[in-house]
Order: sequence, then C-alpha cells, then structure tokens
Amino acid sequence: MALIAAVLSALTFGVSDFLGGLSAKRLSAATTGVIAELSGLAVVFIASVIVGGSPSTADWIWGIVAGVSGGVGLVAFYWAMSKGKMSVVAPVAALMSAILPLLIGLLTGERPSAVAFSGTLLALLAIVLVSREPGDPVDPLESKPPTDRRVQRRILIAAIGSGLAIGGYIVAVAQTSKASGFWPLVAGRFTATLVICAVMIQLRPSSSDRRGSVLALGAGALDVCANMLFVIAARNGLLTLVGVIGAMYPASTVVLARALLHERLARHQLIGLALAALAVTAIAVG
Repeated sequence: MALIAAVLSALTFGVSDFLGGLSAKRLSAATTGVIAELSGLAVVFIASVIVGGSPSTADWIWGIVAGVSGGVGLVAFYWAMSKGKMSVVAPVAALMSAILPLLIGLLTGERPSAVAFSGTLLALLAIVLVSREPGDPVDPLESKPPTDRRVQRRILIAAIGSGLAIGGYIVAVAQTSKASGFWPLVAGRFTATLVICAVMIQLRPSSSDRRGSVLALGAGALDVCANMLFVIAARNGLLTLVGVIGAMYPASTVVLARALLHERLARHQLIGLALAALAVTAIAVG
C-alpha cells in the first residue's frame, strides 16, 4: 500500500505543480499560493470530516510546523516556476526535497543500502547539470539582451530553498499518527494560508486573471489529494523510501511542460534529468 500510495502521490503532485506553475505565470506566486491553499483546505476539511480521527496535541503541532514549511516552500516554488523553466525548476526542487527526508531517516535510525548513498551523489551531479542554463546568444535581428545570470541564480536558489522547505513538510507530516486521520493536514493548510497571506501583504500583488485563478484552484485540489496519499504512504512505510518516491513528481511535470509548452532542453540538461531519474530510483531501491 505504501509504495502504491507514494507513486500515486508523486504523479498527482506533478500535475498540481504544472497547473500551479501556469497559474503563477498569470498571477503572482503569492496569489496563486493563497488560492491553491484555500482550495486545498476546503477539500482536506471535507475529507477529514468523512474519515474522522482523534489528533493529539503533538499531531496538531506537527501539522502547524508542516504548514509553515510548506507555505514558504510553495511560494518559493511557484515563483521559481513562473520565472524559470518548469522542467528545470521542478527536478531541482524535487531532489532537494528527497535528500532531506533521507538524512532525517538516517539520523532517526533508518539504514538504507549503499545504493541509496550512491543515489544521493548522482542527485547532486544532476542538480548541477539540470540547473545550468544553455548558452543563448543574442539574435542580431532583435535587441533582447541575454538572460541575466543573477536572475538565473535567484531562480536556482529559490528552487533549492523550496525543495528543502517541501522536504521539511514531508518530514513533519510523517511524524503524525494514524489515529489523527487527515486533521493535521487541515492545520497545515490553515497555517500555510496565513503564511502566504502575510507574504501577500508585504508584496501587495495586483495581478488578476480568471484563468489563472481556475488553474490555481485545480492545483490546490490536486495538491491536497497528493498530500493525503503521501500521508497514507508515510504512515505505512519508511521515510527514507516513500520520501524519495514522492519526490519523483517532476516526471509528470516535465512531460506536461514538454508536451504542452514545447519547452526545449540542452543536451547536458537532458543528461541531468536522466541522472535525476536514476538517482531517485537508486535511492528508492536502496
């Protein structure tokens, strides 16, 4: 059950991130985040009422911690997705979100094999290759300047930071008990909404787009469904295993980005994506 739930969670996360990235291109990252969180909050609240559960104080606390980490990670992720290539940002964030649960699992006594350790080394190499943008010389017929490297660096930092924050969310959610049902996710969603609203107050975004709002609603609903699937996986399997399987979500994001947005990748980026897939697989198998 844990493996199936983790794989389904990854697939659902990938579609959600694709919709969220499209929404963030039309709206601000914070606006997309708030709409997505509110949409997800409604879905998970209904699911929690149906499923039931008796969360302890610790479950509520872990849910709040997950909400803070997830809220920060979501805004950073949507911002990076709106400014950079989805098929580059998503794998970088995913690899970072996979490494953190792996390390926490090791510190708490889980012992993956040498194959898993080799996977982490491949992951680091993949990050370097995937995040390195191809050269884009200026077209003499156009006056567009080459991409600002400082902007590329900020996008990469945001992708890495969002991955670590999402990894923190995964670790926090995994600490909740089976008896709590999905109520910790309700606490997490509510907290994340407050965090993102605070960001909105600071940034004061003014963008408005109906299609972007619809995309954000869909992203939020799918995201919380992926979260519920991951909770099932984390409560029935090892964190070092389900954490990295859940991090395979860029697969569906990349497929959708290439199919619908016609994004092109350089050869070294394709190699990086292949290494990323191999790294996540190695960590999961190990």
